[in-house]
Amino acid sequence: MNLWYYISTMLCFCSQARRWLAVGALIALLALIAVPPASAHVGDAGPVQTIVMDAGPYELAVTITIPPALPGPLLVDIAPDGAPLPETFEVRLTRYGSPFPEKPAALLSLNGAFSVTTRLDINAPGDWEVEIVARGAPGEGVMRIPVTVFQPPLPPTTIPLAIALGVLIVSLLAGAAVGAGGRHARPGFAGALRVLNYAAFASAVASAVLAWLQFMPLQAETTPAVPTYSGGAPHINLLLATEPQTPDAGAPLVMTLDLRDGATGLPADDLSPHHDALLHLAVVDDSGGFFAHLHPARVAPGLYAVTLVPDRPGMYTAYAELMRHGGSLQVVTGRFAVGGQVQIDTAPPPAPGLGVRSIGDLTVEVRAQPAPLRSGQLTTLSVMVSDVNGPVRDLEPWLGMGGHLMMRHVNEALFSHIHAAAPIAAPGSMLRYGPELRFVHNFPRPGVYQAWFQFRRAGQVITVPATLEVQSAK
Repeated sequence: MNLWYYISTMLCFCSQARRWLAVGALIALLALIAVPPASAHVGDAGPVQTIVMDAGPYELAVTITIPPALPGPLLVDIAPDGAPLPETFEVRLTRYGSPFPEKPAALLSLNGAFSVTTRLDINAPGDWEVEIVARGAPGEGVMRIPVTVFQPPLPPTTIPLAIALGVLIVSLLAGAAVGAGGRHARPGFAGALRVLNYAAFASAVASAVLAWLQFMPLQAETTPAVPTYSGGAPHINLLLATEPQTPDAGAPLVMTLDLRDGATGLPADDLSPHHDALLHLAVVDDSGGFFAHLHPARVAPGLYAVTLVPDRPGMYTAYAELMRHGGSLQVVTGRFAVGGQVQIDTAPPPAPGLGVRSIGDLTVEVRAQPAPLRSGQLTTLSVMVSDVNGPVRDLEPWLGMGGHLMMRHVNEALFSHIHAAAPIAAPGSMLRYGPELRFVHNFPRPGVYQAWFQFRRAGQVITVPATLEVQSAK
């Protein structure tokens, strides 16, 4: 007797339950390999992505979780990111480019909760859109988020692996049938059983090798590839409009940002989320006294809208920071005028420079190293935050970061958006920052810069304006 005889004997006399358990496990493995998991990107950041948008009067943080396999549920979590709070949400789902159904897929209400979650059924890969309509006493807001869901193509080893697993299953079942009732000891059956055992062993080895080759690419590539452009994505042209066309200071206006592909003139609807937003918008008047950091809601392909209330007449500049699939960050600008009367009795003085100032119940010190500031040198700008109890260490992530710094040169078309040199927070992270936030920057030119440091504490975004004088390089 040889080794194969003992193996066949063990196979023959194992319980029927164990044989079917082994076969079931092999079939499950085959099903797992034959249907690869679904991958997706709301932009480029993987299957879980938070998007912050200002939908009408509401700032909403929407976290979308892609189903691991299709068909499956698309999870949509909606959390107000500040006051005012909406009362209800209507959520709809449609194929990209198709009209949204009249009846919502989900009707949600906060009812005192911090967030609400719903499940939308995705039955096929491709491009989709999620529409969220928020309603409350302040009014209505609409946002539409594009979502791409796709299944990776089957690896080339899938069919050979399926064949090997099929041979293994058939060999095991046939061997069990041949060996049942002691038939393996009869003339002719022993040879058949030996052949089946050889086939089972060979197919098991082949299955192990092919399975290793099957899953190696999946482990190496955890995020889907994003289409790239030859030579980089074309630039975007911004067409800015306001409603009313000639807004007045102190009255709300709706700003519309129409993004167009610089090469074709078609709507540019391929923005990638960066730092929890498809679009970061800074609106500043020429004096630097008005500043707003906003995240317009996408309302149609390439079309974004946001509501704001300018507090003074004059000329305003809108700096839109965005990133296209396969491209790099770019800033496009637009200008608009605000009329009406001055809403403040006296013009406020310019923001203070380096040093200590009070912001609400906080004491904030703005520092620079090295000082004085000079163009062309690497500089660390920092804010030290404290309150009556001492240094503050409970600063919360905002847009995934510990802090933001926006700056512009008063006489040049220079704009910068810098993030704090601190760990990036994942969605739902309990990470906290403070008391110091550091920002590294190289001033390209000398002159006067208007700067706005921003961080969040206790759910409130705090803005610290500063005026920075930069001397010429030595």
